[in-house]
Amino acid sequence: MLSSKMEKLKDSLACITYNGAQHAHILIEETKATATLKKVTLVAQNGDWFSFNPERGRSMSPLLVMDAHHDHHRACDCVVVVNRNGALVVVYIELKSSKRSDYTGKFKSTRQFMRYALGLLEEFHKAVLTIAEERYFVLYGGKTILLNKTPTVPKVEKMSKSKPDAAYKREVANPARLYLKELLG
Repeated sequence: MLSSKMEKLKDSLACITYNGAQHAHILIEETKATATLKKVTLVAQNGDWFSFNPERGRSMSPLLVMDAHHDHHRACDCVVVVNRNGALVVVYIELKSSKRSDYTGKFKSTRQFMRYALGLLEEFHKAVLTIAEERYFVLYGGKTILLNKTPTVPKVEKMSKSKPDAAYKREVANPARLYLKELLG
C-alpha cells in the first residue's frame, strides 16, 4: 500500500509504470530495434514504492523533449522511488547495449525532473518528501553471459557512491531478472 504522500506524488506523474500497491515486479523495456538489451525485470515486494518511465513522459512535459543540443532534454529508462520510513531512495536506471558512457546527461536531467516534481508536491499539496539517497545504474549487455564475474549482490558502498557521471555498471543477459532489493542494498 502506498502512503498518502507517495500516492499524491504518483498521481502527479503521467508516466507511472508500476506501483507497490498493485505489482510485485517492474518491467523495463528498450524499444530501439538495434538494442541488444531489450528487457529487464526487477522483482520487488509489495510496498511503498512506484516506478515511472521518464522517456515516456516526454510527450507530457516540454522539459524532457528530446533535443540533441541540450543534456537537460534527456531522460533515463526507469526511475524507482522507494519510501523508507518517510525518506526516499531514488533509483535511476539506464539500459545500454554496451558499456558506453553516454548516460550522464540522462541521469542529471531525470534527477532534476524528480526534484522539480517533489517541489511541486510540496508547494501545491503541502506534502513533503525528502530524498535520502540516490543511486544510478547502467545495466548493459543483452547477450548470453556464459561466465558472470559480477558478484551476486552488488557491494552497497559502491552502489551508494554512484553519481550521474559515475554510475554503477552491471552486465546482464537479455532478458534479465534482478531483485530490486539488490539495488537498494
